[in-house]
Amino acid sequence: MAVNSSSNPTPMASLAKLPVPDLHDTVARFAEAARPLFSADEFETCLAKLNDFVATQGPTLQARLHQRSAEHANWLEDWWNEYAYFLNRSSVCFNVNYFFGFRDTPQPMAQARLAAALIDSAVRFRSQLESDSLELDNIRGKPMCMYQYQYMFATCRHPGEQRDWTEVYPRSESTHIAVAHKGRYFVLRVPAASTNRHADIAQIERQLQIIIDTTAQLERGKSIGVLTAALRDDWYTARECLLQVSSDNAASLRVLESSAFLVSLESVAPVTHKEFSLACHCSDGTDRYFDKNFQILVFANGRYGFNGEHSLTDATTDMRLCNVLVHDVETVAAEAQVASAGDVAEGAPATFEELHFDYNDELLGHIQRAIEYFDATVAAHELSTLVFDSFGKEQIKKMKVSPDAFVQMAMQLAYYRQFRHVPATYESASTKAFARGRTETSRSVSAHSAAWCKAMVDHPETTGLHAKAELLRQSIANQSQFTAQCAKGSGIDRHLLGLEFALQEGEERHALFEDQVFTGSRHWKLSTSQISDPILAAYGWGEVVDDGFGVAYRIENNALHFNVVSQRMGSARLCQYLADALMDMRFLLTNAHKQPHEIMAEVDAVANVLTSIKLLSSSSSQPTTPTETPAPQPESRFRGPFAETPVAHAMVDGLDRLPSNEVICALEARLSRFVKESLSWALPSTS
Repeated sequence: MAVNSSSNPTPMASLAKLPVPDLHDTVARFAEAARPLFSADEFETCLAKLNDFVATQGPTLQARLHQRSAEHANWLEDWWNEYAYFLNRSSVCFNVNYFFGFRDTPQPMAQARLAAALIDSAVRFRSQLESDSLELDNIRGKPMCMYQYQYMFATCRHPGEQRDWTEVYPRSESTHIAVAHKGRYFVLRVPAASTNRHADIAQIERQLQIIIDTTAQLERGKSIGVLTAALRDDWYTARECLLQVSSDNAASLRVLESSAFLVSLESVAPVTHKEFSLACHCSDGTDRYFDKNFQILVFANGRYGFNGEHSLTDATTDMRLCNVLVHDVETVAAEAQVASAGDVAEGAPATFEELHFDYNDELLGHIQRAIEYFDATVAAHELSTLVFDSFGKEQIKKMKVSPDAFVQMAMQLAYYRQFRHVPATYESASTKAFARGRTETSRSVSAHSAAWCKAMVDHPETTGLHAKAELLRQSIANQSQFTAQCAKGSGIDRHLLGLEFALQEGEERHALFEDQVFTGSRHWKLSTSQISDPILAAYGWGEVVDDGFGVAYRIENNALHFNVVSQRMGSARLCQYLADALMDMRFLLTNAHKQPHEIMAEVDAVANVLTSIKLLSSSSSQPTTPTETPAPQPESRFRGPFAETPVAHAMVDGLDRLPSNEVICALEARLSRFVKESLSWALPSTS
């Protein structure tokens, strides 16, 4: 697809330009957002620099931004791509790329058939994209920019000596698909899609099945793919070596990198949430090429996923393609139709060939170092998942708060309980309502959120439930308002970045840009984002700073899902704190009107029911005579007025799934913990 706007799916002229925010407004809002993260002395020092910046260098840089906006379709675009991606020397596998794991197909599908259906779907989507026949993206009828779609297919990121760059390959050179299996790469050439979809899928399936059945495992020490997971400086040096070993290597690499996309036929079979997320995130690094625009992952047990390179496309853009992939695959799986021997696709048949690479000792040394880095990095990381099914979006809305902001505050409380300080927090907000818009930082921390966390953890006895609830509601409102401002192009972080980039070569940098509050407030210890699409069973990425967490989350009607990654900072523990925080917040918002003695009455009611259950269990365990008739069992163990109390809900959630002989012990443990720990903040001595 051409780069010019005339061939772009979105009518660019109809979209407004990304505005340049007001300088004074940005500085004031930055000060408000940064204040809770630092000591009073640190903040006052930064505030003095902020005021001086506004009075001296700031207006000059602001004028340059306005001039740049007049001359460019998007004043931020190139600078953001440089700062966030091309100048980033971290591993794209662990620190940049995002992954999706899709829900299971309605009927099991063999690996080759599943991969064939996915390839067919992606090829057809590309044809629609290039013929400008896709419906325009929109949110509630408002058009969204689709400029990123031109980078969706046939692109590849390349490591540079100091900065990376992305190559976009012409259609004439990128009609083939790259396939990775057992450490080897193949080029699959498929004919144009015909009207007989099942025949098209069948002939692709036959070629993939041959690859699966006949390919010998390549030793890991010769894996080219693992090099792409290395630090960018190391990958640059290794790639230069790879190209110099032989002309065949250069030719094979060109074919691999110019492919429309890559399909990985994985040998692993992930089952659990954690296994599935890890497999989609990185696996063992061999059947991947992390620089490709996207990789479709097909596992040996019929599960499948997606890994996206982030430099020129965002996850929300790729979700359009992913929805088509999942819909098409599920349709094929449900139909369970296999093409007959006479059902032949139109045009030339699909064919494949293996790509070969030559090695020398230097290249093998680069691969070995990349493997050591990969394995050490995987070992240094902790990926944990949380499936919170006690409630979801429906119940949160009944509390009259934003579900997304509610979850953001749960992360604030969970982090504060674990580390006892307020973290700089990044939530991705979309600016695709503007021409060539991408994202903005929605800052979750506010003075109210910091005060609420401290009230819940440090001094719970000094504030009553009502005061805590009001702090929480205000925190949620602040977050919602901040996100809305970002969507309107009035965020603060991209503006501040632009002011830095507006400095000219040799020009003195204002002291503000080196201030520890200014830089530290962008050290994102919580990097978060939400994509709540029903096709997803997994979603995530790595942390963006060494001492931080990458937290991807999904909000469903009756459940909340989290994927938490860190460098052994306590991902599993943060998941537990998240579960606790969510329960506490529901309790807080639904009981804010109650007095401590009323809550204790509910606790006593649960304790009385526990006693009754123990007596019932004791009597029912006595042997019966032949003439005795066992008493009829109630429909549920947890019925009656007590079951409707919030405390009871918190106590018995999930207990119906336990065997009877475990219920009493579970109730006793929960009640003890609930009173001693969970309710300690809810029962202050004063209000």
